[in-house]
Amino acid sequence: MNPYLLNSEKVSYLLDSNLQTDSPLPVYKTFLQIFEENLYSILIPLFCILLGLLIWCILKKKKRDSEKIESTPPSDPFEDAIKAITELQNQKQIEPKPFVFKLSEILRLYVERLFNFPALELTGEEFMREIVSHSFFKNRYENTLRDFVVQGDIIKYSCEVVSERTTDQLLELALHFVEDTHARLVEEKINGEEPSKLKIGNK
Repeated sequence: MNPYLLNSEKVSYLLDSNLQTDSPLPVYKTFLQIFEENLYSILIPLFCILLGLLIWCILKKKKRDSEKIESTPPSDPFEDAIKAITELQNQKQIEPKPFVFKLSEILRLYVERLFNFPALELTGEEFMREIVSHSFFKNRYENTLRDFVVQGDIIKYSCEVVSERTTDQLLELALHFVEDTHARLVEEKINGEEPSKLKIGNK
């Protein structure tokens, strides 16, 4: 007797008598199941695309801001200083100390922008040392600026009562300095002289 036939007979009860051939059962998956199985394959490319868009937007914004800055002409230090002094002069009920601090800042910023040395970062003594060593200021504005620095430091760092007349004198001194230096620089330009702001560091 055929042994394969015997084995077949023994397991025949396990088989469906109506099923002649084996065939795979159809498998149905929901969209959510498919999405979960391919989650990383979807999210990684999507993340790369979003990251690329973000970088592109940042670079575009930087380029636009840079072009805007380049297209905007630099403001005139003289005009800015005059405007700031006028605004300070028009302020009412301002205490002497903050008034002098602001006035000193305006004057130093004007000098810094024109002559390219860090006037805002210097102490009064260091500021005067730079002024004395500069070819444009030497023998012209030394006394004027020294008076401004000395009087300003007294007001800023002492407890003395300051009259309105004193602060007005400092404002007039600062205004005269800005206007006179501007006039001299314009005169140098008209006469074809080398601009003094290029003579930085001349001893």
